[in-house]
Amino acid sequence: MKNFSLVALSSVLALGAISTAYAHHSNAPHFDNNVEIIVDAVVTKWAFVNPHAYIFFEGTNEDGETAEWRCEASSATGMGRLGFDEDTFYAGQNLTIVGNPARREDNVCFVRNWVFGDGVSIGSRDTLPEDKRSGAIQETIAEADMVRPEYLRNGQPNISGAWVRAGRGGAPAGASGRGAPGAGGPGVGGPPARGGDRPQIGLTYAGKVAQDAYVQIYDDPGIHCDIGNIFFGWTHDSHVNEVTQYDDRIVLQFGYMDFVRTIHLDMDEHPENVIPSRSGHSIGHWEDDTLVVDTIGFTQGILSALGSIPNSDQMTSTERFWIDKQNQTLNNSYIAVDPGFLIEPYTGQASMNLSAVGYEPYNCTEFSGDNNKRPEDRVGS
Repeated sequence: MKNFSLVALSSVLALGAISTAYAHHSNAPHFDNNVEIIVDAVVTKWAFVNPHAYIFFEGTNEDGETAEWRCEASSATGMGRLGFDEDTFYAGQNLTIVGNPARREDNVCFVRNWVFGDGVSIGSRDTLPEDKRSGAIQETIAEADMVRPEYLRNGQPNISGAWVRAGRGGAPAGASGRGAPGAGGPGVGGPPARGGDRPQIGLTYAGKVAQDAYVQIYDDPGIHCDIGNIFFGWTHDSHVNEVTQYDDRIVLQFGYMDFVRTIHLDMDEHPENVIPSRSGHSIGHWEDDTLVVDTIGFTQGILSALGSIPNSDQMTSTERFWIDKQNQTLNNSYIAVDPGFLIEPYTGQASMNLSAVGYEPYNCTEFSGDNNKRPEDRVGS
């Protein structure tokens, strides 16, 4: 008989230990990481999508009652690099799901381990064994010693190509010594916040009101297939970005949320009537080999989803992009000034490696359901 059970997180499972890397995962607001579930399942649907893949299945409780389940996993992009794909799971397949239950919806979980019929247990962030793959691993590997022209035919420094966020140990964004803010914590001179970091920054009264109105578990931009902001989206989850240069503009194709941003090189001033947007309106110019970008016209939004730092439509930003020739990295730094909501500038920096693969569509499809909705917006409310 199929069954599921709840056990303390500290208990030892015969199915295999779960990686401690999940202990402080940002899913904590949505899933109870202190409770573990084990569900024998028959797969009904496998949705290999971004921002999170989902597996749908039938499970039966201890009273013999069958229920439809939906469990969230990591992004399709991230799992693809581990060997998972749209054919890894299929309707009628028998699995055991080990995970954590949703906080606001029954029969929903976050997957920690997949246990196949032969007893092999694979964590959602483990590489899938070769005998369980239907294709090659979709790796994103920084190319080493690639021969690239330093300048394009039009004289612009060459920043074109496919780029992916530098991993731990990668060259820091300030390695060239040009254009990067001083070192500091997230949001105040360091890299954008990651994981459970909650950067602190001074807010105006209006900023505090906006912060109080923001509830991360319901308003996080990713839940709504929204990029959030140009700074966070550029490096989020190490999706591959594509930079294309033209004589009059530079186009940034974000791997996250399929967002496209244009930096105009043929303008000295912004138009008078800029239509507010997530990307705003950007004009750029070259200072030696550094691209300097000025942007206005942002919509009100959130700079740090986990840190609950809002931005108003008065925000402007200055960014710098340059190539570190020694490390072959594309580095960028930014300073955002917002007299509406922020008392001090919001700053950060990032470093990108050349990618062995190009941009691939993100195709955001969200299945989070009632677990991520306000009570009044839930089905049957």
